[in-house]
Amino acid sequence: MIDWKQLLDDLGVPCFTSGKNVAPGCINIKCPFCDDHSNHFGFNIEKGTTHCWRCPGGPAYKAVSLAAGIPVNTARDLIKKYTTSSVDGYAIRTNRLVAGGKEITLPGGPLQEVHRKYLEKRGFDPDELIFHHGITGTGFADRWQGIDFRYRIIIPIYDINGNLCTFQGRDYTGKQELRYKCCPVDKAIVHHKHLLYGAELARNRKRIVVVEGVFDQWRMGPGSVATFGTSLTREQVNLLLNWEEILFLFDPEPEAQARARSYATDLQACGRYVELCEADFGNDKNGNPIDPGDLTPDEARNVMLELGMCK
Repeated sequence: MIDWKQLLDDLGVPCFTSGKNVAPGCINIKCPFCDDHSNHFGFNIEKGTTHCWRCPGGPAYKAVSLAAGIPVNTARDLIKKYTTSSVDGYAIRTNRLVAGGKEITLPGGPLQEVHRKYLEKRGFDPDELIFHHGITGTGFADRWQGIDFRYRIIIPIYDINGNLCTFQGRDYTGKQELRYKCCPVDKAIVHHKHLLYGAELARNRKRIVVVEGVFDQWRMGPGSVATFGTSLTREQVNLLLNWEEILFLFDPEPEAQARARSYATDLQACGRYVELCEADFGNDKNGNPIDPGDLTPDEARNVMLELGMCK
């Protein structure tokens, strides 16, 4: 039996054990193989099989790879590690997601014109991102320890004390299967879902804004941290206790708000002041919801002013 719930939680992939489209004995996620908006892709807990109610779907390892933004081989290995046996009715997991790296060196090098144009088109200042976050870029020939990290913006991820622990690579071509590709778990010093992106820039603050993704954090600035999705690990919730006042700025969709409410309850029980704020900024010209990362710098500053984060 595979502990799908723990695996998906540890990878930060929102998953559901009940509700709409969730069959008995299944764990469901938004299907990574089709344009799914309502958790149609299911993992059968007992059988280890998968299915989607809307499309032909695909194998479990490919679904985990696409949903979590990790290499296929890493997904295969993790599924094996989260396989459990049963003894006298108790489930025993053979292993758990544990980072095994000793030292991190980043792929790529200084940003080139193609990287800068991509970031500028998204409304970001490349030099500012280099200064605050130390981003680098890769081109057509970049492999890292034998792993393909070509055509990506490399995003270093630090712990709250500023130590480099892992990284992500963001595709800038719009043509790669994985938009985000993570440092393999066995080579990371700390898994990214055990960290808060941007925490090292905000550790001396009393109040913090919690957003979902890296680009959201870039736009909202040093008063914010990103959780790499709406599903937080225990380690991330514990890290949020470093701040006295915590403001969640998740997407307005019901699942995201329900998760924010759940984390707020845990944090309030530990004596923290928590506010829930919907990141409802309307839709773009194609009808897609506008994320914090899509705001202009002036719009983001106004939001932070409303949240009491800057003067």
